[in-house]
Amino acid sequence: MTQFFLFIAVILSYMVKGLTGFGNSLVMAPMFSMVVTPKTTTPVDLLFSLPANAYLVWKEKQGLDYKVVGPLALCVLIGNVPGILFLKTGNMTLLKVVLGIVVICIGLEMIFRDKIPGADSVNPVVLTVLGVFSGFLAGMFGIGAPMVAYVNRVAKGSQSFRANLCCVFLIENVFRLIAYGLTGILTKSIVVMALVLAPAVIIGMQLGYKLYRKLDEVTVRKLVITLLLASGSLLTIRNLIPLI
Repeated sequence: MTQFFLFIAVILSYMVKGLTGFGNSLVMAPMFSMVVTPKTTTPVDLLFSLPANAYLVWKEKQGLDYKVVGPLALCVLIGNVPGILFLKTGNMTLLKVVLGIVVICIGLEMIFRDKIPGADSVNPVVLTVLGVFSGFLAGMFGIGAPMVAYVNRVAKGSQSFRANLCCVFLIENVFRLIAYGLTGILTKSIVVMALVLAPAVIIGMQLGYKLYRKLDEVTVRKLVITLLLASGSLLTIRNLIPLI
């Protein structure tokens, strides 16, 4: 039953990835964390994300802008280091609660983004903070959602957005793969789990691409927000009770 649940979670996660170019970790992390620890979830998602991001970078390579990728990638890698250390040594129940709250906040930010004054402004200090915070969250949970806000402000068009975002994700994924290996977070059992669930990534990506051509942006955004709020709330409530 657990394996079936995880398989469905991966399909949903990578369907979102195929639709938007991001969001797989935002969906997968809280769903997986209902049955396994973040120390298992994050490296499994990493093994899926790396080839998926490489494929999307190759597919959208004409939209790459290294003036966007370079500074953001540097900020993200700086934030990665403390995030990885927290994943290695942190209390797992507490980490799940933090993850749930982060996912809920990101969902709410997506709802109210257009109503926040100056939300689309390009401030170098704010963008740097977003980049480092993205790296911190990615190191702990594989979630780099704040960098979506960064790239959204500096990219020119949807192709540029997807290409640059996935390129930064790819650089971060390679760094994190090495770091997880050196710290012992990436284990043989993690690799085996990823191989078993790998077909779900392909199914989800293909479904996402098909929906990408049929659904409008508003509908996609509503679907993603619904998934985030539902999974984040359930994860938070489920793990907050033992801490009270």
